[in-house]
Amino acid sequence: MSKTILLPPMLRDALVRAESFDEESNTVDVVFTTGATVRRVSWREGEFDEELIVTPDAVRLDRLNTGAPFLDTHDGWSLRTVLGSVVKDSARIANGVGTAKILLTRRQEAEGTIRDIRDGIINNISVGYRTHRVEIAERDGQVPLHRAIDWEPYEISAVPIPADPGAHFRAGGDEHVTLQPCEFISRDAGALTRAARAQIEMRNRRLGL
Repeated sequence: MSKTILLPPMLRDALVRAESFDEESNTVDVVFTTGATVRRVSWREGEFDEELIVTPDAVRLDRLNTGAPFLDTHDGWSLRTVLGSVVKDSARIANGVGTAKILLTRRQEAEGTIRDIRDGIINNISVGYRTHRVEIAERDGQVPLHRAIDWEPYEISAVPIPADPGAHFRAGGDEHVTLQPCEFISRDAGALTRAARAQIEMRNRRLGL
């Protein structure tokens, strides 16, 4: 069974690798997703766990790879908040991790922020993304598991404090928020695909679990 509802954009914590800063090219590498499961609360769905499936088939990289913005705290309403952009064709998915290279601005008014990123003082970033298809697994005695099997990152931001895993843009009372349709597919917990189980096992091995 499936149904389509409108969803707002979502946020996830991510990581900037300050040690990867290249002086000559003025670039730095980021990890924008590891697909970790986080607890969320929605007025539509109640409490649930969300897992981002991190495979080439599940993640739409077109917007990142055409030069998506690197912003100051998700502020996309002023050019002054643009701290850089994703280097074209640098975003990729491999071994259950999403990475990208960021070209930093050389504008004088952003110099202090860029220096803090280079020095590792600002090392928290957050990725904004939209979900297009979600597989729901009902679990006995637990909250449902929402597996995003088709999702699209569209911007990366430097933030002072990592985004709350349950945070998302407000769906009402904000004319700037755009809702988009997302297909929800109901499954039994036992119906998780073999590929999904393999991904979970691979991530656990990588984390030493």
